[in-house]
Amino acid sequence: MHLKLRAPYENLVTAANFITLCSLTCAILIISRALSGELAYLGTLFIACLVCDGADGFVARKTGSSSDLGTQLDSLSDAIAFGVAPVVVVDTYLRSIGGEVFLPAQIAFCACAVMRLAMFNVQKDKSIFLGLNTPSAASLVVLLIVIGRYSGATWPAETMQYVINAMLFVLAASMISPFRYLSSKSLKLRLNATTVVIGAIFVIGSIWASPWSVYAYLVVYALSGPLTAIWLVLRRLRRPRAPRSPR
Repeated sequence: MHLKLRAPYENLVTAANFITLCSLTCAILIISRALSGELAYLGTLFIACLVCDGADGFVARKTGSSSDLGTQLDSLSDAIAFGVAPVVVVDTYLRSIGGEVFLPAQIAFCACAVMRLAMFNVQKDKSIFLGLNTPSAASLVVLLIVIGRYSGATWPAETMQYVINAMLFVLAASMISPFRYLSSKSLKLRLNATTVVIGAIFVIGSIWASPWSVYAYLVVYALSGPLTAIWLVLRRLRRPRAPRSPR
């Protein structure tokens, strides 16, 4: 009797899965360093997570190695990189400036990030995001700390304590909200040399002008979901009702 052990493992060793594991490695380094009280190289490691998260799917499609196994691996990696790592970073940062993190805010953010990933896995139409995607939510938290430290901004500990804890709750709710957000698939962008160069110039130029400009793009994107929903509701309310036909 021969056991068929190949099926679960045949799509495990691929370039896309290797990139996913690179993202996981960066996330573990972030958590490990944050638990020891170190936030150095936080921005570099987190951006590496974001790059790997975007690259693994692209590589999988180009190499024809997309699989359910790769999808689950990517989702589990994202849960750690964009669900667990941000709350650990927040805890370390607030303690370093004399503040405290609100435990329910940490739990809410992490739980909603995991739920958001699970909902996306079962979502049939992948061309849109229902709820703010976890990388964007995590970026709004982590990059606020990174840019603030990089620019040398000094904020009162009490202010940052309230701001970050409130952000965790708001972003947690936005991740499981019914608001619709654009994705790269809905824009139908072709990832080629031209788009990569244009994108790189845009990002580098924005960072050179001001690191806060990149953060502003994230804020606008996060607000686009609820603002679009409000606009659609107002549009429906202004639409004239059709007259009823006499009986």
